[in-house]
Amino acid sequence: MEQFQDRQSIGITDLARSTGLLPSDIHRIVRSLLAVHYVDQDPETKKYRLGFALVRLGLTAFRGNLLREKARPILAQVSKRLGATIHLTLFECDRLELRHLDQTNGPTAAMLQGHQLGGVEQLHCTAVGKAILASLDQDTLASALQKSGLPRLTRETITDAATLVRQLEEVRRLGYASDREELRPGICCVGSPIRDHSNAVVGAISASIPASNFFLSEEPHMGAILKAVADDLSTAFSVSKLVL
Repeated sequence: MEQFQDRQSIGITDLARSTGLLPSDIHRIVRSLLAVHYVDQDPETKKYRLGFALVRLGLTAFRGNLLREKARPILAQVSKRLGATIHLTLFECDRLELRHLDQTNGPTAAMLQGHQLGGVEQLHCTAVGKAILASLDQDTLASALQKSGLPRLTRETITDAATLVRQLEEVRRLGYASDREELRPGICCVGSPIRDHSNAVVGAISASIPASNFFLSEEPHMGAILKAVADDLSTAFSVSKLVL
C-alpha cells in the first residue's frame, strides 16, 4: 500500500520490482485488495490506484481521533458529576454502524465486560443507539433497522419496530434517549447525539448507572446534563472541523 504514496497508479511489474515480491504474489495480493475496493484498476492502462474504501477508513479514523480528543476531559468530568460510566460512540453513516470509541469507568464498568472499544453497539436497545436512530431521516432509519435487526437481549428489549419508532419520536422531543435495562439487566443509560458543523449526527454520548440508582434518580435531570454535554461536544467538534 505504501508504494502508492508517490505514484497515482502502478502496474504489477513495478510493484514486484519495488517490493521485492514475485509478480504472482503481487497479483494475488492485488486481487484481494480489489475485492474490498482498497485498490481499483484503471480500465485503460490496467494499472492500479488506491480505492475509495481507504478514504472511508481514513475519514473514520480522523473523525474518531478528533472526537475522542475533544471528548476525553469532558467524559471524566461528567463521570464524576453523575457517578456514572460514560460512553462515547462514533457513527459510521455509510455502514450504518455505531462503534464504541471511548469510556470512562464508573459503577457499571465491571458489569460491562465484553463491551470492547471499537466494537459495534446495538442501535435499538442502547441510549446511544436510539439517540442516533432518532437523528436519521426515515429512509436511513429504515435501512439501519433492517441491517441491525431488533434482537431481544433482555426481557425489556423493544423488538417491535412500531413501538420503537414511537419511542424515537419522544427522543426527538426530549433531546435524549433512555435504555431501561434493555441491553443488560441491572443497567440503565441516558444518551444524546453529537453533531458536526453540517448538523449531521456523528456519534453519541451516554451515561450508565445501576438500575437501582436510575429508578430512584431524576431521569430528566440526567437527560438535561447529557444533552448539554453533547451540545458542547458538537460545538467543539464543529469548530475543529471548520478550522481544519
